[in-house]
Amino acid sequence: MKISVIVPVYNAARYLPVCLESLAIQTFDDFEVIVVDDCSTDNSAAIAESFLPRFDGRLRIVMLPENTGGAAVPRNVGVDLARGEYIFFLDADDFLIDTALEELFNAAESYRVQVVYIERGYLCGEEPVPYEMTEVSWNPPQFVFTEPTLETDDMAERITRLAHRATAPRTCTKFLRRDFLVDNDIKFPKMNPAEDVVWTIKILCLAKKILRLPAALYVYRMNDDSVTRKKRTPEQILNLWTRSLVIGTEEIADFMDGIEFLRTHPTHRLTLLNFFADITFHYMTDTLKALAPEEAYEIFRRVLKESGNGALIAYLLTMNNLYRNELTK
Repeated sequence: MKISVIVPVYNAARYLPVCLESLAIQTFDDFEVIVVDDCSTDNSAAIAESFLPRFDGRLRIVMLPENTGGAAVPRNVGVDLARGEYIFFLDADDFLIDTALEELFNAAESYRVQVVYIERGYLCGEEPVPYEMTEVSWNPPQFVFTEPTLETDDMAERITRLAHRATAPRTCTKFLRRDFLVDNDIKFPKMNPAEDVVWTIKILCLAKKILRLPAALYVYRMNDDSVTRKKRTPEQILNLWTRSLVIGTEEIADFMDGIEFLRTHPTHRLTLLNFFADITFHYMTDTLKALAPEEAYEIFRRVLKESGNGALIAYLLTMNNLYRNELTK
């Protein structure tokens, strides 16, 4: 197989048919699909099974023994089982345009890169069908490319550009060589949400060649049940994102200890930590504005106490001071 497409699934019956149909009609056919079901309680598995004849032996369905609470473990399981030269992750509530895999494979082969970063995509709602799709760039205007472009190999510049959002930390924007992921032991940390942010940091620091491809190939459905859009109480929101902040910060710090450049350049270490903290605090800002300071403090205190990491707590308190200006705007 040239490509392994990994689809993590949890209670995605409403969206999975369109997702799998978009793979069944691809103009490129030398690929396999690995559906990893995270103990769905709906008929997601049955829907996946109904597509088996469409893929002529190229669709595998894996049932995890217990729910893992996010996409990280299913994606890692998919990589372990993959036989393709390249890996692509497709969320069950999204879908691809019909030439996506062909364009991604050709670009990776032509430029001989480890990673293709997809610069553009489409947004659409859950209804109506046919979907009304809006083409967007995942990058801010100053980092919009119009031609395939090789990313700089200067790590300092890559880190600076990441901090300025030149690379979207979304799993769906990366098409990767499997041996690159395996040889560097790049896995998703067991956390949810923001596991894709940690994963992206590792990719940008370890990949020797990255191609920026300005092609709109991925359709992102704005699903109200997604992790970032699902309705939650203020306490649930702070708990969710603070726990990810704790786990992700520790994961990034451990990773940076193994990179010579980052061991000797503390400014760039701090840039990466601040980048990750900035994203997680972004999703907490409205909640922090809505809560009384003592309520927010109590939630932070409880989660941070459970982490048992004094240095991390000091760092987070520093970040909280930086965000006070944002909260008062």
